[in-house]
Amino acid sequence: MIDEKLDFKFLKIKNGKPFFAIINLEIIKSESENEIIEEYTGVGWTRQGYLESVPPKGYEPWKKAVRSGLEFVFLHSSQKWKVTIKKVEGRVCTDTNPTIIGYTTILAFCEQTNLELAIDIKSKLEDFTFRSWENENDTKIPDFINFRI
Repeated sequence: MIDEKLDFKFLKIKNGKPFFAIINLEIIKSESENEIIEEYTGVGWTRQGYLESVPPKGYEPWKKAVRSGLEFVFLHSSQKWKVTIKKVEGRVCTDTNPTIIGYTTILAFCEQTNLELAIDIKSKLEDFTFRSWENENDTKIPDFINFRI
């Protein structure tokens, strides 16, 4: 069951382009190592105008982007975490791309765990994300650690 209170929504319009995603993560401290558990239950695309929710099979670029975002925050945290990905939603090609998904994952993680990223890192992340619609980057997997697609 998904706890809707854990939904983290990111919505911004910058330079006339939309940036939107919803991420639902369950996060607990781990004794030993960082762990990512994927429990997607969405149905994917249903019809025009509706949100797409990542299903168990498919949407690999979005899933890889979530993992990329989590790997980034794991490097910036002194704690070890167990993260269960419950839900990822957006609108393919119009409002949501893999970089936006990964960025929203980073923001959701930071909010739930109170992880504070340095101001220069936050600035780089934001700039990296807001350039994600350029040069057909909207289909590529982001590397947040090296800030490249």
